[in-house]
Amino acid sequence: MLDWIRRGRSDHPLDDKDAPTVLLEELKGKEPIVALEHLSSYLDAVKTADNLKPGRALEIVDLLDRTGRAAQRRLNQAFLDEAQRLTRFQQARLWSTVYAYWTQIAEGYRFCLAKYEVGAVGAAALTPQLARIICRAMRACAGQLKWSLLRYGPVEGRVWHDLGALYLLAETLQLARSTLGVYRGAKGESSPERELLRALMLAVSAPDGLLPQQIEMAERVIAGLAGSFRIASRPSKAVHYIFQVSGEHPPGRLPANARLTRGMRFFGPGDASLQLEQSIQLTQTNQQLPEDFALGRNYDSGLVEVTLRHLLRYWGAKPPERKQRRRRHVERVSVVHDYEEVVANVGGLFFESPFVSNEEEWVIENESEGGFGALISQPNGGWLKVGSLIGIRREDGVTWGAAIVRRVTLDDSGNRHTGIEILAHGGAAVTILAASPGAKDSPIPPEGELCILLPSAAVQTGEATLLMRAGQFSPARGLVMRAYDRQYLLVPIGLTRSGEEFDVGRYRILKQLA
Repeated sequence: MLDWIRRGRSDHPLDDKDAPTVLLEELKGKEPIVALEHLSSYLDAVKTADNLKPGRALEIVDLLDRTGRAAQRRLNQAFLDEAQRLTRFQQARLWSTVYAYWTQIAEGYRFCLAKYEVGAVGAAALTPQLARIICRAMRACAGQLKWSLLRYGPVEGRVWHDLGALYLLAETLQLARSTLGVYRGAKGESSPERELLRALMLAVSAPDGLLPQQIEMAERVIAGLAGSFRIASRPSKAVHYIFQVSGEHPPGRLPANARLTRGMRFFGPGDASLQLEQSIQLTQTNQQLPEDFALGRNYDSGLVEVTLRHLLRYWGAKPPERKQRRRRHVERVSVVHDYEEVVANVGGLFFESPFVSNEEEWVIENESEGGFGALISQPNGGWLKVGSLIGIRREDGVTWGAAIVRRVTLDDSGNRHTGIEILAHGGAAVTILAASPGAKDSPIPPEGELCILLPSAAVQTGEATLLMRAGQFSPARGLVMRAYDRQYLLVPIGLTRSGEEFDVGRYRILKQLA
């Protein structure tokens, strides 16, 4: 150690002028998960290295931050696009690797700030970079927040504590509104205030009711609007949320008759709601978002519009009201998932044939006319996400119903709480075929595809509602439905529901075929 001190070197492996070359060589050919794990270990070593000067510590953290961004983006895309093809173990490893990486990035920048706050030798060299360091630390905290939301889990209290502490430091140093480029080459500028608002506004946007892809989309839309959000020491119009900078509680709506204290900050959408409304109109007209919203990829315009309307609804001065009142009700129910098994159970296809089932037992906690609120105890529900199709059977019931998961949260004990929308109670298995046999663009196989004819009052008016595999509904293609030893020609009316696994389409029964 005396030799390191004499040479001015620390014992951190990257405290060397050739560190970038060494790091790139070490990561060459490594999978993104392995690469991020490697970078996280180097970040962790920053906090324990002997004789590491603050300026050099910042250079190492910056190097590891910039080096890991490509791998982090690839894993982010894999988590959003390939989750269905990953095993539960692979999903858990991917999630924990990225979350740990964001945690280490945040701690690395906070380590540098702590050295400055205590006046460590050489820490004065950080002064010109303080606003940038705070912004990057906040963005890494926001990364932890987003990855907690992507799995519908609880957000660690440490994240809110760190965000609050970083913002207080920025206020103390009079840097809260200092605008700068957070990363070299990145589009647009930010400030510590905007970075805090990005995280807070995402948290209060009801992310438990969004698909993972919509959470990603919402994060990017919020980033584009960050300059319009507002934060103040007192509530006002369009500033109706509250955050305690102590991090004692997560952000939320301002309670009635709240007692104001110095540790409170009030925030809200400000002018962003009007901009969002204009963006929705632009999306409807031009089928595209303004250039300020860099979504990073092409999304279905319908999904974009639904996401924007969700944000606008939850940014309002008053929270959205439930259409139907929920009443307390406790009951055990059986639940199955995956399209094939839902169709098999709702259609009554396996009553006489034993098969391997993914059936789980859930507990209903409350119900309304259109759905339930349920508790799913560990280890059940690991596959759950917003938009999942499920089959559900009541405790004393015989038939199965089809339902959609509309909300998911994970509590500190690992149990999941979910909101369920009932599509229909019961249904009949039917076979659908392309109305034009041999059509090359038809997603329906020549031998036909099993789906569910959902019970509906519209049947009396010559309509049929079908629960089908995703991608099989088309407003331009008719179907032949084979049911009860008869065949019917169906003409599409419209798509009423859709998800990654399913479509729910309405059809007019044109005629019975011979």
